[in-house]
Amino acid sequence: MLSRLWYFVLAALAGAGIAAAYIATAQINRNSDVRVEEQLRRDRTELELWLRYDARARIDDIAAMAAHSDVRTALRTATGRRDRNELDPALRTNLAQKLAQLNAQLEEGAAQLLFAVDREGEIIAQLGGNTPPAGAGLSQFPVVQRALRGYIGDDVWVYNEGVYRIAARPVIDGGQFVGAIVHGSELSATLAQRLASRLPGASLGFFHRDRVIGSHVPAVENAPNDAAMVGSLESALGLEALSEGNASDPQDVGERGLAVYSFVRGTASYAQVGYVIARPRPAVSNPMDLFQTEDAVASIEWPPVVGATLILGLLGLLLLFLERDMPLKKFRKATEALAGGASEMDEGSLRASYRKMAADINQALGKAAASGGGAPRRAQNIDDILGDAPAEASGTPFFGFGGNEDKGADALAAPPAAPPAAPPAAPPGPPAPPAVGGGAPPPPPAPPGEVFDTPSVPPEDGGGFFEEEQATAIAHVPEELLAEAAASDEERRFRQVFDEFVAMKRQCGENVDNLTFDRFRHTLQKNQQTIRDKHGVTDVRFTVYKKANGKAALKATPVK
Repeated sequence: MLSRLWYFVLAALAGAGIAAAYIATAQINRNSDVRVEEQLRRDRTELELWLRYDARARIDDIAAMAAHSDVRTALRTATGRRDRNELDPALRTNLAQKLAQLNAQLEEGAAQLLFAVDREGEIIAQLGGNTPPAGAGLSQFPVVQRALRGYIGDDVWVYNEGVYRIAARPVIDGGQFVGAIVHGSELSATLAQRLASRLPGASLGFFHRDRVIGSHVPAVENAPNDAAMVGSLESALGLEALSEGNASDPQDVGERGLAVYSFVRGTASYAQVGYVIARPRPAVSNPMDLFQTEDAVASIEWPPVVGATLILGLLGLLLLFLERDMPLKKFRKATEALAGGASEMDEGSLRASYRKMAADINQALGKAAASGGGAPRRAQNIDDILGDAPAEASGTPFFGFGGNEDKGADALAAPPAAPPAAPPAAPPGPPAPPAVGGGAPPPPPAPPGEVFDTPSVPPEDGGGFFEEEQATAIAHVPEELLAEAAASDEERRFRQVFDEFVAMKRQCGENVDNLTFDRFRHTLQKNQQTIRDKHGVTDVRFTVYKKANGKAALKATPVK
């Protein structure tokens, strides 16, 4: 039982270890998700700062344009003309050429869309984009309106199907605002790559409604690509947080990625222009992945792991020895004793299944002996061989039901002793005087261990109490009735002996839970027949007595 319990403990420990590995895997994945979510929120904050920095840098870049004398002169002339419909084409051309020259000097910060407007917001010169019609202006854009009033600012425009980040600066000449310079940088993959370099390991994309207009995917394993970002874009646009101008919570993108979505700051947000920042989500797919890195293996505390393994292993071996090896050793010794000439196996020294096997072997040997194959053996539930009768008891000692009744019935090991010889007959003497009241004297008592027939006494002649009757013929009694009567009488005698035996065992403090009358009767019948055959007697009388060791036992007395 101990070894079986140990198997269960080992299985439970193995199951607990596997469960702990899966729990650890899930916990690692959750912690990893939390770290990625926190990193995405920091990424958004950093991106907003870099966008503001980029806008400020472009405002500073166009300061040289706004301060250039040719630009100020051209815009002063355009603003001061009387007829708004008349403007020298040469002025437009010369101003456009000067803007192109100054824009080229900005190098990386050069504008893809550049305007010079007069004080009324009319476009005087333009670089990039489609050529505007005559009289077209930008006065309706808030950032241009503020610039014409002397303020610098930035914004995001959707202009001619393109999306641009705008920086505007006023042009001052002679202490008056004569116009403004509007610098536009397209939201493209180039800008995304430049900004993503400030966010190592992050994928960055700009979107306009349901399409990505510029993105950058780093060379990182499982980094979300354009398809993954677009796949979650439609659901992100419906989030309430975006409609209120806030960033979304981290969303799943692709199979192993998280991303945050946000609209840009400016008028383009009403046209659903925004950006997405995504990062791969490291995940442990199964517990074995925990051991694929050298750092994970190096973090194992080997002394307690090895020590616990050795202790549990030794404990398992000890339990296995107590459960299997030690009982098996006792069983082997019992079989060796049986092979060495013992009449039976000692069931009392064995336990559990070994005791059952020994009982089966003893029962088989008993059957073999009963059929003439060897000396008779004890039946089940008898644990003592023919015991010594107490000094004051007469008759032949029989057997006892002692020890552990759950061992099964014990077999009879030796036949009872021969009955004592009858005393010599006394010489005839004078006849005994008649007893008072008449009648014959009683017969002498039978010697111990023997039973004699009592002679019948004839009735007294004369005036006695008995009258002589005529002889009566008795019909023949069937043998079946005689056998049934004998069996019924034997059943009563055995029941009486059983009750006395049980009472004696209880008095001696022995266990009688496994002692049954059927097996008890079977044992008595078997040993009764053995004593009859051996001594040639007609009956056997069984009596209960208490042995010297304090256990209940039986003795058998042959009766002639």
